[in-house]
Amino acid sequence: MTGFGRARGPVGQDWDAEIFARGVNSRFLDLAVQTRESETVLEAPLRRVFARHLHRGKVEVGLRLKRRRPATPEVAVDERLLDALLSKLQALSERYPVDARLTARDLLAVPQMVIVESAAAAFSPEEIAELEALAEQAAGALVAMREAEGASIAGALAPRLAVLRSRTASLAARREEIARALAASIGERVRALFPDVPLDPGRLEQEAALAADRADVSEELERLSGHLDQFEGLIAKAPAGGGKTLDFLSQEILRELNTLGSKSRDLRSTREVLDMKAEIEKIREQVQNVE
Repeated sequence: MTGFGRARGPVGQDWDAEIFARGVNSRFLDLAVQTRESETVLEAPLRRVFARHLHRGKVEVGLRLKRRRPATPEVAVDERLLDALLSKLQALSERYPVDARLTARDLLAVPQMVIVESAAAAFSPEEIAELEALAEQAAGALVAMREAEGASIAGALAPRLAVLRSRTASLAARREEIARALAASIGERVRALFPDVPLDPGRLEQEAALAADRADVSEELERLSGHLDQFEGLIAKAPAGGGKTLDFLSQEILRELNTLGSKSRDLRSTREVLDMKAEIEKIREQVQNVE
């Protein structure tokens, strides 16, 4: 599911922070947290906050930190290099007209002699807690947008579930009619194949009953109805992480429909099962990305 969330605010006395998160559809949770190299210590707290709120989706979390006052830089001088350079200059000055003295400009001109680095950022537990609070706000905004999309998807699923309900009820109402038609069809086919052979009515009825039993779909219809009940219940409750359960249920519904199709013995039932399979495939496309 798609969404965007952002939060801004102070972090301690030295920092202003902005946290933003973007999410797009994905069957699994792919959470990427982007921080600067000097702020990698903050990646784990941010990841922990967003992982509590999200179960699916490709989500990118970004952090922007800005100091309210400049940090004091750290200046390092490679003294071993300086000692070696002075020693060499001293030796050269004894043999050649070379001045062994060095100025500050001379030192700065020597590669790797003077290194200026920004002070490493250190964050107190209190600052990390304030950053986590901002992350909670950003995650909440992202989830709210995804919930609005989820409500829209639920509305789109309702008519498709109604089609499945209607077709299931139709198949259940015609179950006995289909069994009787199948038994009659078997008798007619046997008589057509063996018109001159006397048939035992009792044996013929027995074979017709066995064929009707093998083609009976009462168990499949009962399981299908139960899956639809559970599916609709999950949509109504919208539990966290319910998208994976909906995806699983849609696969189970499709499995039952495949069995119904294999047992179908009349054209009307076959068409109804095909219509139901088309609807459940469209439902699966929607729920595979639902949180």
